[in-house]
Amino acid sequence: MHVAVIGPTGFGGSHVCKELLDRGHVVTGLSRTPEKLGKHENYKPVTLDFSQAPIERLVEAFKGADVLVNAYNPPGGPGMYTLETFLETGRKIVLAVKAAGKGPYLVTIGGTGSLALGPKYPYQTAADSRDFWLAYRRAVADSEAATSHMEDRLGAGPMADAMRAYRRARTALKAGEADETDRKTIQDVEDAVKFGENPVPDLPLAARASFLWYEDNESFRWSFVSPPPQYRPGPRTGRYEVVRDVVPLAAASGAESSDDNEFEGRLAGASAADLAVAIADEIDKQEKVGWHWSVVASLDDDSYMPTNVTV
Repeated sequence: MHVAVIGPTGFGGSHVCKELLDRGHVVTGLSRTPEKLGKHENYKPVTLDFSQAPIERLVEAFKGADVLVNAYNPPGGPGMYTLETFLETGRKIVLAVKAAGKGPYLVTIGGTGSLALGPKYPYQTAADSRDFWLAYRRAVADSEAATSHMEDRLGAGPMADAMRAYRRARTALKAGEADETDRKTIQDVEDAVKFGENPVPDLPLAARASFLWYEDNESFRWSFVSPPPQYRPGPRTGRYEVVRDVVPLAAASGAESSDDNEFEGRLAGASAADLAVAIADEIDKQEKVGWHWSVVASLDDDSYMPTNVTV
């Protein structure tokens, strides 16, 4: 098939492109610098700035594609969490898909924040829960792969430094070696999540809001993939389980947390490589049209791996 990928050099998009090319699909990469993915006989880079291009240009770019994978993310760095940019660009993508003749099958990689918390919390999603967000911050800090990934995404600067400091403090605390500086670092980070005015950044909220364009919409063919809470670089195992609509959680053992956070230690995950396998499988089979879904896979290997891949 001919698959167009928005964001072919980013975290999720580059893994999807590699998986699709390995399967023999023809891939068109659409972004500001799509050539950074590398060279492949079945890969065509097309330069397109989605935040600036008019809808007519997007319609032209999407025509002829059987499937469009939307892995759009604002450029990395301290200013990446911009609700307006994400939502406006996503709106244009949906309108262009609907206007592009018959239109490609749109597979969008959304965010964990749109996944429901389940019957115990009606109408609430992951982005509504401070306990969930605190468990997420702790899970990132407790993982070298996840912390390194966030450093790669943010680039050098105060935000990346703060994440590394939080990881060091958490590691010391679990080893029984935390000093007063470590404890203050942990308290400052966690108090901001527990009691701060806006603990969830704009980007997860924007990704959640964008799901409203898809839910129960039968005017075009779509599938909305929300990565699981622990989504990070890692090896490709090729094995995964699908979860529909809700946050994938491990069963509670009763000893996850000392502060009664029911999500602590229970956040399931998958590597970007395994999520790419699941997305490529859906592109091949097209069994999840109109679904909001996530996946769970092994995260046994927590060693550092590059955020993006090339071909």
